[in-house]
Amino acid sequence: MYILFFTDISPFPQNGGERIRSYYLIKALSQLGYEVVAVVRNVEKVDLQKYHLPNVIFYTYETKPFDLLTRITGKQYFQRTAAVMEIFEEICREYPLAAAVLDYGFVGHYISYFRRQGIPVILGTHNAQPMITWQLPSKGLVDKLRKWQLFSMEKLHERMYFNKAAAVLVVSDDDNAYHTRFLPKQKVFTVPNFLDEKDYRLFGKKQQRVLVMTANFGVYMNFAGLKWFIENVWDEALAGKYDLWLVGRGSKEALKKITGKDEYRNIAAFGKVDDVKWYISVASAVIIPLVHGSGTRLKCLEAMALSTPIISTRKGVEGVKSEHFIVSDEPGAFRQSLLSFDPETDRGAKLREDFLEEYSLDVNRERLQQIVHYAVRGKMPACV
Repeated sequence: MYILFFTDISPFPQNGGERIRSYYLIKALSQLGYEVVAVVRNVEKVDLQKYHLPNVIFYTYETKPFDLLTRITGKQYFQRTAAVMEIFEEICREYPLAAAVLDYGFVGHYISYFRRQGIPVILGTHNAQPMITWQLPSKGLVDKLRKWQLFSMEKLHERMYFNKAAAVLVVSDDDNAYHTRFLPKQKVFTVPNFLDEKDYRLFGKKQQRVLVMTANFGVYMNFAGLKWFIENVWDEALAGKYDLWLVGRGSKEALKKITGKDEYRNIAAFGKVDDVKWYISVASAVIIPLVHGSGTRLKCLEAMALSTPIISTRKGVEGVKSEHFIVSDEPGAFRQSLLSFDPETDRGAKLREDFLEEYSLDVNRERLQQIVHYAVRGKMPACV
């Protein structure tokens, strides 16, 4: 039997949180005894053979940028893409699907197609997206009206389509509480972001001067967090003790926009890299100075998996279960946490233990197995 997996994301290379989430969902599903037919985008035109996964067949599709009318009216929240529907129809003719997993973004309008084929749908969310939209800054009446429009369209999409799914995946307890305001509790399941511990055995030599922040800095909450940190926390004392590496898409542009310089007080931006693991593994600590957002921070889980201590705001580790973070929300307290941080402690090792207990692929593969069973058979396995 087969499971269809569909996402609007390009999972390869795995250089962003949303890509990592989708990749490991595909990988976990492929280990449940099903063949996975994965329909993904491939914006960067990578050779998918280099990312071969056993029991996975890849289909790719292209999308055109939304035209002005679509953006104004919000049709993208309700209108299917012809290229995607052609692939779905081909797959349904060729493969006996046990279930369809629709992952990420606003894709609920595809659910009814599969229901008509008698195929149960598991809908994956990466966060409570309307709440993210509501946090976006808006200047002036036009920006505020636009934000309200997007927020309203996203909420409407959720109310119109999410309940048509057999099961809905969320990534944190907070997101679970959000979704069960309008969905039956029995069909909302928490599967946190997770990683395959076997992919995180790279341990570089720790460099005590190095702090790392990894992110897609083009995303508002990551840019705002970096801006808050540079303007309110980073000073001459910290620059004298540490080098801060910014690693990820948009990091060079973000540093230049915030400071007006390509390098600033021992802060260096590396830009987009294919894999952030090495940078995290050699750092004495990872910083996560977020002040906005929701969900489970993959940047946090990667540091835990690589035994690297984490110094963060409360928002930066929100939804992640561990007592071994160093958490400070006030600029002065955050600065003092860094100045007094001892890299010789066992915080990194304890964070990895917490990761293995809750956020490993092995643990979450079992959760997904139970959810697929529920979606296909209408009830949880007897052992649950």
